[in-house]
Amino acid sequence: MEINNVYKKYIDDNSVLAITKIDKNEHKLRNICILSDVDLFLLEHSSSPQRRLEILNVRFLLKELLISENITYKNRKPIIENGFISISHSDKYAGIIYSRNRQYSIDIEELDGRILRISKRAFNERELDIAKNDIIILNHLWNAKECVYKLAGSKGIEFKTQILFEEFINQGSAIFSLNTNSNKTFFIIYFDSFDNHTLAYAKILEE
Repeated sequence: MEINNVYKKYIDDNSVLAITKIDKNEHKLRNICILSDVDLFLLEHSSSPQRRLEILNVRFLLKELLISENITYKNRKPIIENGFISISHSDKYAGIIYSRNRQYSIDIEELDGRILRISKRAFNERELDIAKNDIIILNHLWNAKECVYKLAGSKGIEFKTQILFEEFINQGSAIFSLNTNSNKTFFIIYFDSFDNHTLAYAKILEE
């Protein structure tokens, strides 16, 4: 997987994944992006240059995909009027999944040693045994759990004990589960890697 300007992948007939390298020219992005009142409010009230660039690069992706939707937020989750959107970013990349008819989630993470320091808090013994301290596998496990967390939309979910690896489907996908007191929900996770980053996107597994 290689990112040149804007990477696009249609993951089903009604859903597209897009990633761009973060453009750090805030002035240019403000001029070329279509910004809603909510966008302008967020930009004016953010003291973080990186946060402003994240917002603007996501709006740039929407423009490149010819999607004229305004993003609002509920409990920090991005919402659009027509369809569904999920957003992720690292310091270097911004990514979205837009779908007309179903919920997906996306997570992008840079590869570094931090995952090793938190691995025992985030992963159970079976997951640690699968990864064997391989930071790409650990990152993908983290990607997957982040994706499940985003789709769940609930606070207080425990990564180590409630979001669990179930099985690999093939080299590029796996099944994870979310386990609550009243329910067990399964998710299919798809994995990829690019430019010292790992990527996952997910959807609820339908019976």
